[in-house]
Amino acid sequence: MNEDGINYLDMGDAWMRGDWVDAVNGVWSPLYSVVLGGVISLVEPSVSSEFPVVQISNFVVFLVALACFDFFWSELTRRYRSSLAPTMVGFRPVAWVILGYSLFIWTSLNLIEIWAVTPDMSVAALVYLAAGLLLRHGEGPGNTGTSILFGVTLGLAYLAKAALFVLGLALFILWAVAGEGSTRQRLRHVVIGLAAFIIVAAPFLTVLSLKTGAVTFSQVGTFTYLKHVNGMNYPYPRITPGMMSGAPEHPPRQVLTDPPVYEFAGPVGGTYPLAFDPGYWTAGIEPVVGIAQQGRALAANGVFYFDLFVRQQGLLIGALLLLLGSSYRRRSEVRLRSTESVLVLWGLAALSMYALVYVISRYVGPFVLLLLACITSFVRLPASDGARNLVSFGGAVMIIGVWLNIAALNLDGLAALTGVTLDTPMASGQFTDGHHADHPAIAEELEEAGIEKGSSVAFLGYSFPAYWARLARVRIVAEIDPQEVEQFWSLEGSRRARVIEALAATPAEAVIAEPFGLVTPPPGWQRLGDTGYFFQRLR
Repeated sequence: MNEDGINYLDMGDAWMRGDWVDAVNGVWSPLYSVVLGGVISLVEPSVSSEFPVVQISNFVVFLVALACFDFFWSELTRRYRSSLAPTMVGFRPVAWVILGYSLFIWTSLNLIEIWAVTPDMSVAALVYLAAGLLLRHGEGPGNTGTSILFGVTLGLAYLAKAALFVLGLALFILWAVAGEGSTRQRLRHVVIGLAAFIIVAAPFLTVLSLKTGAVTFSQVGTFTYLKHVNGMNYPYPRITPGMMSGAPEHPPRQVLTDPPVYEFAGPVGGTYPLAFDPGYWTAGIEPVVGIAQQGRALAANGVFYFDLFVRQQGLLIGALLLLLGSSYRRRSEVRLRSTESVLVLWGLAALSMYALVYVISRYVGPFVLLLLACITSFVRLPASDGARNLVSFGGAVMIIGVWLNIAALNLDGLAALTGVTLDTPMASGQFTDGHHADHPAIAEELEEAGIEKGSSVAFLGYSFPAYWARLARVRIVAEIDPQEVEQFWSLEGSRRARVIEALAATPAEAVIAEPFGLVTPPPGWQRLGDTGYFFQRLR
Protein backbone atom coordinates (compact mmCIF):
# COMPACT_ATOMS: atom_id res chain seq x y z
CA MET A 1 0.00 0.00 0.00
CA ASN A 2 1.18 3.50 -0.72
CA GLU A 3 0.16 6.82 0.77
CA ASP A 4 -2.14 7.89 -2.05
CA GLY A 5 -3.90 4.53 -2.02
CA ILE A 6 -5.23 5.03 1.50
CA ASN A 7 -7.02 8.19 0.35
CA TYR A 8 -8.45 6.54 -2.76
CA LEU A 9 -9.81 3.71 -0.61
CA ASP A 10 -11.34 6.21 1.82
CA MET A 11 -12.92 8.08 -1.08
CA GLY A 12 -14.25 4.82 -2.48
CA ASP A 13 -15.98 4.10 0.83
CA ALA A 14 -17.51 7.59 0.75
CA TRP A 15 -18.88 7.03 -2.76
CA MET A 16 -20.42 3.69 -1.74
CA ARG A 17 -22.15 5.10 1.37
CA GLY A 18 -23.36 8.21 -0.48
CA ASP A 19 -21.24 10.66 1.51
CA TRP A 20 -20.91 13.23 -1.27
CA VAL A 21 -19.01 15.73 0.89
CA ASP A 22 -16.07 13.35 1.35
CA ALA A 23 -16.49 11.68 -2.05
CA VAL A 24 -15.89 14.90 -4.00
CA ASN A 25 -12.27 15.93 -3.60
CA GLY A 26 -10.17 18.57 -5.32
CA VAL A 27 -6.90 16.61 -5.19
CA TRP A 28 -7.84 12.93 -5.55
CA SER A 29 -9.81 12.12 -8.71
CA PRO A 30 -13.02 10.06 -8.52
CA LEU A 31 -12.85 7.28 -11.13
CA TYR A 32 -10.26 5.01 -9.50
CA SER A 33 -11.78 5.51 -6.06
CA VAL A 34 -15.20 4.45 -7.37
CA VAL A 35 -13.64 1.25 -8.77
CA LEU A 36 -11.89 0.45 -5.49
CA GLY A 37 -14.95 1.38 -3.44
CA GLY A 38 -17.15 -0.91 -5.52
CA VAL A 39 -14.75 -3.84 -5.14
CA ILE A 40 -14.30 -3.35 -1.38
CA SER A 41 -18.07 -2.99 -0.90
CA LEU A 42 -18.73 -6.16 -2.89
CA VAL A 43 -15.99 -8.37 -1.41
CA GLU A 44 -15.95 -6.98 2.16
CA PRO A 45 -12.38 -8.22 2.76
CA SER A 46 -10.94 -9.02 6.16
CA VAL A 47 -8.13 -7.01 7.69
CA SER A 48 -5.52 -9.39 6.28
CA SER A 49 -7.05 -9.62 2.81
CA GLU A 50 -7.85 -6.00 1.93
CA PHE A 51 -4.41 -5.34 0.46
CA PRO A 52 -4.49 -8.51 -1.73
CA VAL A 53 -8.00 -7.60 -2.92
CA VAL A 54 -6.75 -4.14 -3.93
CA GLN A 55 -3.81 -5.68 -5.81
CA ILE A 56 -6.10 -8.11 -7.64
CA SER A 57 -8.21 -5.09 -8.63
CA ASN A 58 -5.04 -3.39 -9.89
CA PHE A 59 -4.25 -6.45 -11.98
CA VAL A 60 -7.71 -6.34 -13.57
CA VAL A 61 -7.12 -2.65 -14.40
CA PHE A 62 -3.79 -3.73 -15.92
CA LEU A 63 -5.60 -6.29 -18.13
CA VAL A 64 -7.97 -3.53 -19.29
CA ALA A 65 -4.94 -1.36 -20.08
CA LEU A 66 -3.46 -4.27 -22.04
CA ALA A 67 -6.66 -4.58 -24.10
CA CYS A 68 -6.65 -0.83 -24.77
CA PHE A 69 -2.99 -0.93 -25.75
CA ASP A 70 -3.69 -3.87 -28.06
CA PHE A 71 -6.34 -1.77 -29.81
CA PHE A 72 -3.96 1.18 -30.13
CA TRP A 73 -1.10 -0.98 -31.39
CA SER A 74 -3.36 -2.73 -33.92
CA GLU A 75 -4.46 0.62 -35.33
CA LEU A 76 -0.88 1.89 -35.45
CA THR A 77 0.26 -1.35 -37.12
CA ARG A 78 -2.46 -1.12 -39.74
CA ARG A 79 -1.46 2.41 -40.65
CA TYR A 80 2.27 1.64 -40.56
CA ARG A 81 1.91 -1.30 -42.95
CA SER A 82 -0.31 0.66 -45.31
CA SER A 83 2.22 3.50 -45.44
CA LEU A 84 5.08 1.27 -46.68
CA ALA A 85 5.33 1.61 -50.46
CA PRO A 86 6.79 -1.31 -52.48
CA THR A 87 10.06 0.60 -52.71
CA MET A 88 10.41 0.86 -48.93
CA VAL A 89 11.36 -1.43 -46.08
CA GLY A 90 10.27 -1.21 -42.45
CA PHE A 91 10.28 -3.36 -39.33
CA ARG A 92 9.53 -7.03 -39.83
CA PRO A 93 6.10 -7.99 -38.41
CA VAL A 94 7.55 -10.16 -35.62
CA ALA A 95 10.04 -7.49 -34.52
CA TRP A 96 7.31 -4.84 -34.65
CA VAL A 97 5.01 -6.85 -32.38
CA ILE A 98 7.80 -7.72 -29.92
CA LEU A 99 8.93 -4.09 -29.76
CA GLY A 100 5.41 -2.78 -29.13
CA TYR A 101 4.56 -5.16 -26.32
CA SER A 102 8.03 -4.76 -24.82
CA LEU A 103 7.38 -1.03 -24.57
CA PHE A 104 4.03 -1.75 -22.94
CA ILE A 105 5.59 -4.09 -20.36
CA TRP A 106 8.38 -1.61 -19.63
CA THR A 107 6.05 1.34 -19.11
CA SER A 108 3.61 -0.75 -17.05
CA LEU A 109 6.27 -2.22 -14.76
CA ASN A 110 9.08 0.32 -14.64
CA LEU A 111 7.23 3.60 -15.09
CA ILE A 112 3.58 3.25 -14.07
CA GLU A 113 4.21 0.36 -11.64
CA ILE A 114 1.32 -2.08 -11.76
CA TRP A 115 1.34 -2.50 -7.96
CA ALA A 116 0.96 1.20 -7.14
CA VAL A 117 -2.47 1.94 -5.63
CA THR A 118 -2.94 4.99 -7.83
CA PRO A 119 -5.12 5.77 -10.88
CA ASP A 120 -2.18 5.88 -13.31
CA MET A 121 -2.78 2.46 -14.86
CA SER A 122 -6.41 3.39 -15.53
CA VAL A 123 -5.17 6.67 -17.03
CA ALA A 124 -2.85 4.66 -19.29
CA ALA A 125 -5.75 2.48 -20.45
CA LEU A 126 -7.82 5.53 -21.39
CA VAL A 127 -4.87 7.29 -23.08
CA TYR A 128 -4.20 4.20 -25.22
CA LEU A 129 -7.89 3.89 -26.09
CA ALA A 130 -8.16 7.57 -27.06
CA ALA A 131 -5.01 7.31 -29.22
CA GLY A 132 -6.35 4.21 -30.96
CA LEU A 133 -9.68 5.89 -31.67
CA LEU A 134 -7.93 8.92 -33.14
CA LEU A 135 -5.84 6.66 -35.37
CA ARG A 136 -9.00 4.86 -36.48
CA HIS A 137 -10.45 8.16 -37.67
CA GLY A 138 -7.35 8.47 -39.83
CA GLU A 139 -7.61 10.23 -43.10
CA GLY A 140 -11.08 8.99 -43.93
CA PRO A 141 -14.39 10.67 -43.14
CA GLY A 142 -14.65 8.91 -39.78
CA ASN A 143 -17.99 8.33 -38.08
CA THR A 144 -20.03 9.99 -35.37
CA GLY A 145 -19.91 6.98 -33.04
CA THR A 146 -16.12 6.95 -32.98
CA SER A 147 -16.05 10.69 -32.26
CA ILE A 148 -18.49 10.31 -29.36
CA LEU A 149 -16.50 7.40 -27.93
CA PHE A 150 -13.31 9.43 -28.29
CA GLY A 151 -14.82 12.32 -26.30
CA VAL A 152 -16.25 10.00 -23.64
CA THR A 153 -12.84 8.34 -23.27
CA LEU A 154 -11.09 11.66 -22.69
CA GLY A 155 -13.85 12.67 -20.27
CA LEU A 156 -13.30 9.48 -18.26
CA ALA A 157 -9.55 10.15 -18.41
CA TYR A 158 -10.21 13.51 -16.68
CA LEU A 159 -12.23 11.70 -14.01
CA ALA A 160 -9.23 9.39 -13.56
CA LYS A 161 -6.65 12.19 -13.34
CA ALA A 162 -7.23 15.94 -13.36
CA ALA A 163 -4.27 16.66 -15.66
CA LEU A 164 -6.20 14.98 -18.47
CA PHE A 165 -8.68 17.86 -18.47
CA VAL A 166 -5.96 20.17 -19.81
CA LEU A 167 -4.34 17.47 -21.92
CA GLY A 168 -7.71 16.37 -23.28
CA LEU A 169 -8.48 19.88 -24.48
CA ALA A 170 -4.95 20.05 -25.92
CA LEU A 171 -5.59 16.90 -27.95
CA PHE A 172 -8.80 18.34 -29.37
CA ILE A 173 -6.90 21.47 -30.42
CA LEU A 174 -4.10 19.43 -32.01
CA TRP A 175 -6.63 17.28 -33.83
CA ALA A 176 -8.47 20.35 -35.12
CA VAL A 177 -5.26 22.03 -36.33
CA ALA A 178 -3.13 19.13 -37.56
CA GLY A 179 -5.48 16.20 -38.04
CA GLU A 180 -6.14 14.40 -41.29
CA GLY A 181 -9.04 14.65 -43.72
CA SER A 182 -10.92 17.68 -44.94
CA THR A 183 -11.11 20.64 -42.59
CA ARG A 184 -14.91 20.65 -42.55
CA GLN A 185 -15.23 16.97 -41.67
CA ARG A 186 -12.44 17.14 -39.11
CA LEU A 187 -13.92 20.13 -37.30
CA ARG A 188 -17.33 18.46 -37.27
CA HIS A 189 -15.89 15.42 -35.50
CA VAL A 190 -13.87 17.60 -33.13
CA VAL A 191 -17.06 19.42 -32.08
CA ILE A 192 -18.91 16.12 -31.58
CA GLY A 193 -16.07 14.66 -29.52
CA LEU A 194 -15.66 17.84 -27.48
CA ALA A 195 -19.38 17.86 -26.68
CA ALA A 196 -19.16 14.26 -25.42
CA PHE A 197 -16.08 15.20 -23.36
CA ILE A 198 -17.90 18.12 -21.72
CA ILE A 199 -21.00 16.03 -20.98
CA VAL A 200 -18.89 13.45 -19.11
CA ALA A 201 -16.70 15.98 -17.29
CA ALA A 202 -19.32 18.64 -16.46
CA PRO A 203 -21.12 16.95 -13.52
CA PHE A 204 -17.97 16.42 -11.45
CA LEU A 205 -16.55 19.78 -12.47
CA THR A 206 -19.78 21.48 -11.36
CA VAL A 207 -20.00 19.70 -8.01
CA LEU A 208 -16.31 20.34 -7.28
CA SER A 209 -16.71 24.04 -8.11
CA LEU A 210 -19.71 24.29 -5.80
CA LYS A 211 -17.82 22.58 -2.98
CA THR A 212 -14.73 24.79 -3.29
CA GLY A 213 -16.68 28.00 -3.94
CA ALA A 214 -14.84 28.78 -7.18
CA VAL A 215 -14.96 27.52 -10.75
CA THR A 216 -12.28 24.84 -10.94
CA PHE A 217 -11.61 21.47 -12.51
CA SER A 218 -9.08 20.50 -9.80
CA GLN A 219 -7.00 21.78 -6.89
CA VAL A 220 -4.13 19.38 -7.48
CA GLY A 221 -2.19 21.71 -9.78
CA THR A 222 -2.03 24.51 -7.22
CA PHE A 223 -1.15 22.13 -4.39
CA THR A 224 1.57 20.41 -6.40
CA TYR A 225 3.08 23.73 -7.50
CA LEU A 226 3.12 24.98 -3.91
CA LYS A 227 4.75 21.81 -2.67
CA HIS A 228 7.27 21.00 -5.40
CA VAL A 229 8.09 24.39 -6.94
CA ASN A 230 7.51 26.84 -4.08
CA GLY A 231 8.88 24.36 -1.53
CA MET A 232 5.87 24.44 0.81
CA ASN A 233 6.28 22.19 3.84
CA TYR A 234 3.26 19.92 4.28
CA PRO A 235 1.18 19.16 6.29
CA TYR A 236 2.26 22.18 8.37
CA PRO A 237 3.15 24.87 5.83
CA ARG A 238 5.41 27.74 6.76
CA ILE A 239 4.78 30.73 4.51
CA THR A 240 8.02 31.91 2.90
CA PRO A 241 7.75 35.46 1.45
CA GLY A 242 8.56 35.49 -2.23
CA MET A 243 7.91 31.76 -2.51
CA MET A 244 4.20 31.82 -1.69
CA SER A 245 1.65 34.32 -0.46
CA GLY A 246 -1.42 34.44 1.76
CA ALA A 247 -2.13 32.24 4.75
CA PRO A 248 -4.15 29.05 5.33
CA GLU A 249 -7.80 29.83 5.92
CA HIS A 250 -8.38 26.82 8.17
CA PRO A 251 -5.10 25.33 9.39
CA PRO A 252 -4.91 22.43 11.87
CA ARG A 253 -5.45 23.54 15.47
CA GLN A 254 -2.19 23.72 17.39
CA VAL A 255 -2.78 22.47 20.96
CA LEU A 256 0.84 22.59 22.17
CA THR A 257 3.86 24.57 21.05
CA ASP A 258 6.88 22.66 22.37
CA PRO A 259 6.89 20.13 20.85
CA PRO A 260 4.27 21.12 18.25
CA VAL A 261 1.06 19.10 18.71
CA TYR A 262 -1.86 19.48 16.28
CA GLU A 263 -5.49 18.41 16.11
CA PHE A 264 -7.46 18.13 12.85
CA ALA A 265 -10.57 16.08 13.62
CA GLY A 266 -12.87 17.94 11.24
CA PRO A 267 -14.58 18.89 9.09
CA VAL A 268 -12.52 16.74 6.70
CA GLY A 269 -13.03 12.98 6.71
CA GLY A 270 -10.68 10.13 5.81
CA THR A 271 -8.25 7.96 7.72
CA TYR A 272 -5.77 10.86 7.94
CA PRO A 273 -7.64 14.12 7.23
CA LEU A 274 -4.47 16.10 6.44
CA ALA A 275 -3.74 13.74 3.56
CA PHE A 276 -7.36 13.21 2.56
CA ASP A 277 -8.07 16.80 1.47
CA PRO A 278 -4.90 18.92 1.08
CA GLY A 279 -6.90 21.49 -0.86
CA TYR A 280 -8.96 22.30 2.24
CA TRP A 281 -5.98 22.70 4.57
CA THR A 282 -3.99 24.85 2.12
CA ALA A 283 -6.88 27.05 0.97
CA GLY A 284 -5.78 30.67 1.15
CA ILE A 285 -2.14 29.97 0.25
CA GLU A 286 -1.28 31.15 -3.24
CA PRO A 287 1.73 30.06 -5.29
CA VAL A 288 4.25 32.61 -6.49
CA VAL A 289 5.80 32.06 -9.90
CA GLY A 290 9.41 33.19 -9.68
CA ILE A 291 12.31 32.76 -12.07
CA ALA A 292 14.60 31.10 -9.51
CA GLN A 293 12.20 28.46 -8.21
CA GLN A 294 10.75 27.78 -11.66
CA GLY A 295 14.27 27.37 -13.02
CA ARG A 296 15.12 24.88 -10.27
CA ALA A 297 11.99 22.87 -11.05
CA LEU A 298 12.77 22.80 -14.77
CA ALA A 299 16.36 21.76 -14.08
CA ALA A 300 15.32 18.95 -11.72
CA ASN A 301 12.68 17.67 -14.13
CA GLY A 302 15.14 17.97 -17.02
CA VAL A 303 17.55 15.73 -15.13
CA PHE A 304 14.70 13.22 -14.71
CA TYR A 305 14.03 13.18 -18.46
CA PHE A 306 17.75 12.88 -19.22
CA ASP A 307 17.95 9.87 -16.93
CA LEU A 308 14.83 8.33 -18.48
CA PHE A 309 15.71 8.78 -22.14
CA VAL A 310 19.53 8.65 -22.04
CA ARG A 311 20.68 6.57 -19.10
CA GLN A 312 17.75 4.13 -19.01
CA GLN A 313 16.83 3.97 -22.69
CA GLY A 314 19.97 5.21 -24.40
CA LEU A 315 20.25 2.05 -26.51
CA LEU A 316 16.67 2.35 -27.75
CA ILE A 317 16.92 6.09 -28.44
CA GLY A 318 20.30 5.73 -30.18
CA ALA A 319 19.05 2.94 -32.47
CA LEU A 320 15.83 4.84 -33.20
CA LEU A 321 17.73 8.00 -34.16
CA LEU A 322 19.98 5.94 -36.44
CA LEU A 323 16.98 4.44 -38.21
CA LEU A 324 15.19 7.77 -38.48
CA GLY A 325 18.32 9.39 -39.92
CA SER A 326 18.47 6.67 -42.56
CA SER A 327 14.77 6.74 -43.41
CA TYR A 328 13.54 7.56 -46.90
CA ARG A 329 12.18 11.12 -46.98
CA ARG A 330 11.07 11.93 -50.54
CA ARG A 331 7.47 13.19 -50.29
CA SER A 332 6.69 11.56 -53.64
CA GLU A 333 7.03 8.18 -51.95
CA VAL A 334 6.23 8.77 -48.31
CA ARG A 335 4.76 11.34 -46.00
CA LEU A 336 4.57 11.24 -42.25
CA ARG A 337 0.99 10.50 -41.27
CA SER A 338 -0.33 13.56 -39.48
CA THR A 339 -2.39 11.60 -36.93
CA GLU A 340 0.80 10.00 -35.63
CA SER A 341 2.34 13.47 -35.59
CA VAL A 342 -0.63 14.74 -33.55
CA LEU A 343 -0.01 12.00 -30.98
CA VAL A 344 3.71 12.81 -30.90
CA LEU A 345 2.86 16.45 -30.20
CA TRP A 346 0.38 15.35 -27.54
CA GLY A 347 3.05 13.27 -25.83
CA LEU A 348 5.48 16.18 -25.93
CA ALA A 349 2.79 18.48 -24.53
CA ALA A 350 2.23 16.11 -21.59
CA LEU A 351 5.95 15.84 -20.84
CA SER A 352 6.31 19.63 -21.09
CA MET A 353 3.35 20.30 -18.79
CA TYR A 354 4.72 18.05 -16.06
CA ALA A 355 8.22 19.50 -16.53
CA LEU A 356 6.89 22.88 -15.37
CA VAL A 357 5.88 21.48 -11.99
CA TYR A 358 6.81 17.94 -11.00
CA VAL A 359 7.64 14.75 -12.88
CA ILE A 360 7.58 11.17 -11.67
CA SER A 361 7.59 8.16 -13.94
CA ARG A 362 4.00 7.03 -13.41
CA TYR A 363 2.67 10.43 -14.50
CA VAL A 364 4.36 10.33 -17.90
CA GLY A 365 4.46 6.57 -18.56
CA PRO A 366 1.64 6.29 -21.14
CA PHE A 367 2.77 9.45 -22.93
CA VAL A 368 6.34 8.14 -23.17
CA LEU A 369 4.95 5.01 -24.82
CA LEU A 370 2.85 7.05 -27.28
CA LEU A 371 5.85 9.21 -28.10
CA LEU A 372 8.24 6.31 -28.75
CA ALA A 373 5.64 4.20 -30.57
CA CYS A 374 4.52 6.93 -32.98
CA ILE A 375 8.07 8.14 -33.68
CA THR A 376 9.08 4.52 -34.36
CA SER A 377 6.27 4.32 -36.94
CA PHE A 378 8.10 7.00 -38.96
CA VAL A 379 10.92 4.53 -39.74
CA ARG A 380 10.92 3.46 -43.39
CA LEU A 381 14.01 3.04 -45.56
CA PRO A 382 14.47 2.67 -49.33
CA ALA A 383 14.32 -1.05 -50.11
CA SER A 384 17.69 -2.79 -50.30
CA ASP A 385 19.46 -5.68 -48.58
CA GLY A 386 21.51 -3.20 -46.53
CA ALA A 387 18.38 -1.36 -45.41
CA ARG A 388 16.71 -4.61 -44.37
CA ASN A 389 19.76 -5.58 -42.34
CA LEU A 390 19.93 -2.12 -40.76
CA VAL A 391 16.26 -2.19 -39.73
CA SER A 392 16.63 -5.72 -38.35
CA PHE A 393 19.73 -4.72 -36.39
CA GLY A 394 18.18 -1.47 -35.14
CA GLY A 395 14.98 -3.23 -34.08
CA ALA A 396 16.95 -5.87 -32.18
CA VAL A 397 18.96 -3.19 -30.35
CA MET A 398 15.75 -1.34 -29.42
CA ILE A 399 14.18 -4.50 -28.02
CA ILE A 400 17.34 -5.40 -26.08
CA GLY A 401 17.46 -1.87 -24.65
CA VAL A 402 13.91 -2.17 -23.36
CA TRP A 403 14.44 -5.60 -21.83
CA LEU A 404 17.66 -4.63 -20.10
CA ASN A 405 15.61 -2.11 -18.14
CA ILE A 406 12.87 -4.62 -17.39
CA ALA A 407 15.46 -7.13 -16.18
CA ALA A 408 17.22 -4.55 -14.01
CA LEU A 409 13.95 -3.67 -12.29
CA ASN A 410 13.28 -7.32 -11.46
CA LEU A 411 16.70 -8.06 -9.99
CA ASP A 412 15.69 -6.61 -6.62
CA GLY A 413 12.51 -8.65 -6.57
CA LEU A 414 14.39 -11.81 -7.52
CA ALA A 415 16.93 -11.19 -4.77
CA ALA A 416 14.14 -10.75 -2.23
CA LEU A 417 12.41 -13.97 -3.34
CA THR A 418 15.63 -15.94 -3.04
CA GLY A 419 16.39 -14.48 0.38
CA VAL A 420 19.52 -12.61 -0.64
CA THR A 421 18.58 -9.26 0.92
CA LEU A 422 17.97 -9.98 4.59
CA ASP A 423 19.42 -6.89 6.27
CA THR A 424 16.37 -4.65 6.00
CA PRO A 425 14.64 -2.24 8.39
CA MET A 426 11.99 -4.90 9.01
CA ALA A 427 14.61 -7.48 9.94
CA SER A 428 16.32 -5.15 12.39
CA GLY A 429 13.04 -4.21 14.06
CA GLN A 430 13.30 -0.46 13.38
CA PHE A 431 10.21 1.34 12.19
CA THR A 432 10.85 4.89 11.10
CA ASP A 433 8.24 5.73 8.51
CA GLY A 434 5.55 3.05 8.63
CA HIS A 435 6.42 1.50 5.28
CA HIS A 436 7.97 -1.59 6.88
CA ALA A 437 5.39 -2.11 9.62
CA ASP A 438 3.11 -5.16 9.75
CA HIS A 439 -0.05 -3.14 9.18
CA PRO A 440 -2.63 -5.97 9.38
CA ALA A 441 -1.10 -7.16 12.66
CA ILE A 442 -1.19 -3.64 14.14
CA ALA A 443 -4.85 -3.28 13.11
CA GLU A 444 -5.75 -6.65 14.64
CA GLU A 445 -3.91 -5.80 17.86
CA LEU A 446 -5.82 -2.51 18.10
CA GLU A 447 -9.07 -4.43 17.87
CA GLU A 448 -7.86 -6.83 20.57
CA ALA A 449 -7.02 -3.82 22.74
CA GLY A 450 -10.60 -2.61 22.48
CA ILE A 451 -10.11 0.21 19.97
CA GLU A 452 -13.38 0.05 18.04
CA LYS A 453 -13.97 0.88 14.39
CA GLY A 454 -14.79 4.54 13.93
CA SER A 455 -12.62 5.59 16.87
CA SER A 456 -10.36 8.62 16.72
CA VAL A 457 -6.71 8.18 17.67
CA ALA A 458 -3.54 10.24 17.93
CA PHE A 459 -0.29 9.06 16.36
CA LEU A 460 3.37 9.59 17.15
CA GLY A 461 5.00 8.83 13.83
CA TYR A 462 4.72 9.50 10.12
CA SER A 463 0.97 9.36 9.48
CA PHE A 464 0.80 9.45 5.68
CA PRO A 465 1.59 5.73 5.17
CA ALA A 466 -0.27 4.54 8.30
CA TYR A 467 -2.18 1.80 6.51
CA TRP A 468 -2.92 0.11 9.85
CA ALA A 469 -5.33 2.95 10.64
CA ARG A 470 -7.20 2.33 7.41
CA LEU A 471 -7.40 -1.41 8.14
CA ALA A 472 -8.58 -0.82 11.71
CA ARG A 473 -11.09 1.75 10.40
CA VAL A 474 -9.86 4.36 12.89
CA ARG A 475 -9.08 8.02 12.18
CA ILE A 476 -5.83 9.77 13.02
CA VAL A 477 -7.04 13.16 14.27
CA ALA A 478 -4.04 14.43 16.25
CA GLU A 479 -0.27 14.12 16.11
CA ILE A 480 3.07 15.65 16.96
CA ASP A 481 4.72 17.34 13.99
CA PRO A 482 6.38 14.28 12.37
CA GLN A 483 9.74 16.06 12.38
CA GLU A 484 9.55 16.35 16.16
CA VAL A 485 8.45 12.82 17.08
CA GLU A 486 11.92 11.50 17.87
CA GLN A 487 12.43 14.42 20.24
CA PHE A 488 9.32 13.35 22.18
CA TRP A 489 10.97 10.16 23.44
CA SER A 490 13.95 12.10 24.79
CA LEU A 491 11.81 14.49 26.85
CA GLU A 492 11.82 14.28 30.63
CA GLY A 493 8.80 12.67 32.25
CA SER A 494 6.86 15.84 33.11
CA ARG A 495 7.21 17.33 29.63
CA ARG A 496 6.20 14.05 28.04
CA ALA A 497 3.14 13.99 30.29
CA ARG A 498 2.21 17.49 29.03
CA VAL A 499 2.18 16.16 25.49
CA ILE A 500 -0.11 13.29 26.48
CA GLU A 501 -2.40 15.76 28.27
CA ALA A 502 -2.55 17.90 25.11
CA LEU A 503 -3.45 14.85 23.04
CA ALA A 504 -6.09 13.86 25.60
CA ALA A 505 -7.73 17.28 25.08
CA THR A 506 -8.45 16.32 21.47
CA PRO A 507 -11.16 13.87 20.30
CA ALA A 508 -8.52 11.08 20.25
CA GLU A 509 -9.36 8.09 22.46
CA ALA A 510 -5.89 6.55 22.37
CA VAL A 511 -2.41 7.38 21.14
CA ILE A 512 -0.43 4.98 18.94
CA ALA A 513 3.35 5.27 18.62
CA GLU A 514 6.12 4.01 16.40
CA PRO A 515 8.89 2.74 18.69
CA PHE A 516 11.93 4.48 17.17
CA GLY A 517 14.15 1.65 18.38
CA LEU A 518 12.67 1.38 21.90
CA VAL A 519 12.73 -2.21 23.14
CA THR A 520 10.59 -1.87 26.25
CA PRO A 521 7.50 0.34 26.47
CA PRO A 522 7.87 3.47 28.63
CA PRO A 523 5.70 3.79 31.76
CA GLY A 524 2.01 4.08 30.86
CA TRP A 525 2.44 2.47 27.44
CA GLN A 526 1.47 -1.03 26.29
CA ARG A 527 2.81 -3.18 23.48
CA LEU A 528 0.67 -3.90 20.44
CA GLY A 529 1.57 -7.58 20.32
CA ASP A 530 4.84 -8.27 18.52
CA THR A 531 4.44 -5.40 16.05
CA GLY A 532 6.94 -3.12 17.77
CA TYR A 533 4.27 -0.42 18.13
CA PHE A 534 2.99 0.95 21.48
CA PHE A 535 -0.32 2.44 22.53
CA GLN A 536 -1.76 4.33 25.47
CA ARG A 537 -5.41 5.01 26.23
CA LEU A 538 -6.33 8.67 26.66
CA ARG A 539 -9.80 8.06 28.09
